[in-house]
Amino acid sequence: MKKSIIERVDEHSHVPKEKFVLHPPFPDAIKIEITGRCNYNCSFCAQKSSLRKIGDIDRNFLYRILWEAKSIGVKEIGMFLLGESFLIKELPEYIKYAKEVVGIEYVFITTNGSLCTPKRMIPIIESGLDSIKFSINAGTREKYNKIHCCDKFDEVVNNVKWLCNYKKENNIKNLRTCVSSILIPEDEDELRVFEKEISQYVDDFYFLPLYNQAGHIGGKEYTKIIGNPGRAENMVDAVPCWALFNAAKITWNGWLTACCFDHDEKFEIADLNKVSLLEAWNDDKFVGMRKEHLNKNFTIESLCAKCLDIKN
Repeated sequence: MKKSIIERVDEHSHVPKEKFVLHPPFPDAIKIEITGRCNYNCSFCAQKSSLRKIGDIDRNFLYRILWEAKSIGVKEIGMFLLGESFLIKELPEYIKYAKEVVGIEYVFITTNGSLCTPKRMIPIIESGLDSIKFSINAGTREKYNKIHCCDKFDEVVNNVKWLCNYKKENNIKNLRTCVSSILIPEDEDELRVFEKEISQYVDDFYFLPLYNQAGHIGGKEYTKIIGNPGRAENMVDAVPCWALFNAAKITWNGWLTACCFDHDEKFEIADLNKVSLLEAWNDDKFVGMRKEHLNKNFTIESLCAKCLDIKN
């Protein structure tokens, strides 16, 4: 039986103790950013601040990295990071190449869902995508407009419902679907109602905590959550950060980055146009960050200081 999306999410964040070392094995699941562009301007996301270079991945680089990742044991690849992958018309081609040519076992995507129309989704389904998660962070059209800064709640929900019906009508079993929502404390009652309503149309639903996005959005005055503790209802300790030991993230322009929220390029480790994945994974900068987390020895100058709300 295939793992649920929730099980996979928890596997990534609940790192075995033996992996909390300076040189952990390369993760078997990575994310590759297909584009840095996004068609949203969400209030909770630092993407809107345009603190980094924005563009689309080079096809030749992507294909090379897919083969390299496969050669060192990578089994799962997410084709997204901070941008909206559905902005890329070649997305079905990229997924199909990863699945059918390279032989990646599991390819997944997270999307805001606004572009997931039947015309766009059918080629994606036919490409062999294994799972898709819709990020819907409000329970009503009014609140969605406020949080996502666009009036697309009904469109996105209808896209989710269409996909559910299409899967049933065509007996599609190999594509798992999910919705996640950021559990904003003052909206919890509304979000719990939405969870019940939307869950009948997807395989999985889960909440994420309100992150401070590596300190780009705010500190404890904004959210009580520090770091990236994973799924809201099964969180792990912020230190040591699981992402430093069990996650590899590649930006659209070819850099291995250490942080899920690297909106200003400060967490970039190494240029994969120049070094291998394993060289970047064991780079001195990456090892130094792991050492800080293992020793829990941070200063205000530490790269992770803002994310962990360290002020002295």
